[in-house]
Amino acid sequence: MKISIIWTWYIWLIQAVWLAKLGFKITSLDVFQDKIDKLKSWIPTIYEDWLQELLNETYKNINWTTDKSEIIGSEIIFICVWTPQDDSWKTDLGYVFWAINDIKPFLNWDEIIIIKSTVPVWTNKKVFEMLEWKNKIVSNPEFLREGLAIKDFFNPDRIVFGFWDLEDKKTISKVKKVYNYCLEKNIPVLETDWQTAELIKYSANSFLATKITFINEIARLSDKVWANIKDIATAIWLDVRIWKQFLNAWIGYWWSCFPKDVKSLIHQFKENWLNWEIISKVDETNSWQVQYFLEKIFKYYNNSLHWKSIWVLWVAFKPWTDDLRESKWIEIIKKLMYAGAKLKIFDYNKEALINFKKYLDAIVLGNSRGFFEVEIVNNFEELTKNIDSLVITLEDKNILNEDFSKIKLSDNIIFDWKNILDKNEIKTLGINYVWVGC
Repeated sequence: MKISIIWTWYIWLIQAVWLAKLGFKITSLDVFQDKIDKLKSWIPTIYEDWLQELLNETYKNINWTTDKSEIIGSEIIFICVWTPQDDSWKTDLGYVFWAINDIKPFLNWDEIIIIKSTVPVWTNKKVFEMLEWKNKIVSNPEFLREGLAIKDFFNPDRIVFGFWDLEDKKTISKVKKVYNYCLEKNIPVLETDWQTAELIKYSANSFLATKITFINEIARLSDKVWANIKDIATAIWLDVRIWKQFLNAWIGYWWSCFPKDVKSLIHQFKENWLNWEIISKVDETNSWQVQYFLEKIFKYYNNSLHWKSIWVLWVAFKPWTDDLRESKWIEIIKKLMYAGAKLKIFDYNKEALINFKKYLDAIVLGNSRGFFEVEIVNNFEELTKNIDSLVITLEDKNILNEDFSKIKLSDNIIFDWKNILDKNEIKTLGINYVWVGC
């Protein structure tokens, strides 16, 4: 079966290589020639564990191209394009419609078009109309996590299909052939209608964002009354009705999908003239988190960070990725710099540091680089040299293997915004420890 994938953007690249590994003939189309040239030379355009190995294994089954005509003869075409937002939080479907119009002249009208992009309700219907009701359109939202996308693709929690006609056994059967590896592993599969499938992705991410926001609000109260937020969270998730994940208080949800999907869901409520109290409060409360914890630093230093040397651990928006999009650590770095602090920046992912170096002037310093001190360091041992305090922003568990008895902090303080360290262990070393909650 020949399958075409429109765009190799971030985790969609994983879609291409995994399907190729499963034996499908893949045509991967993108508009950026430089990206295609790299992939033709088996050079990954994103960082994911095992991606290089998969590229090396599957090159015979993938045709990387910018030539739209090469999709001719495909039985299935995946639309995997970016869906950003405009200023009103409405999802911008321009890339989806652009991709459909681009491939339209090359269709035989019997292809199955699968929309993998995260799109609001009724998007699949609009695509169906654009294609003059000729092609079969399937909604198939993705649930891959950056940094773990290769693992998630082969071991998903569930697979969701949305069809116009749930009695169209021929289309359903062909689509399922693509995911046969999951069916053989008894992965749960949900077959539903278009609008339900479209809404599932937004609902899932918004629910997880709500869990994070809830425990963060409890953490603020814990701060005030000297309660232990970790014990509270543990007691909550020990209830068999409550899932453990996403109940760790920290600086908020900032990875790329959650803020975008929460805001898009709010806009969809507005479009349908419905109230959106819970989800709007989630978005509002989350927006306060960065300032809330920055104030902890400023309070400790009596609002004077001038020439304070602060080590900031991590720049990527989440562990195991080099992606700086939606990284609030960039905003934190800027605010600490503008307050006069001297910064040392470290990330266990070397690719993330490379990206940070590339975008340092544009993202962080603008035209004012000469007025600030920012040093990128390549190993944790630098922490033993001339550092006043440490700010931990992410839950990379590599840090748990470090020997904190060797670190030298002039101001004897660690700000842990992910609650990843053992508070009692750090305090035993005589280091002040500020975490999320008390």
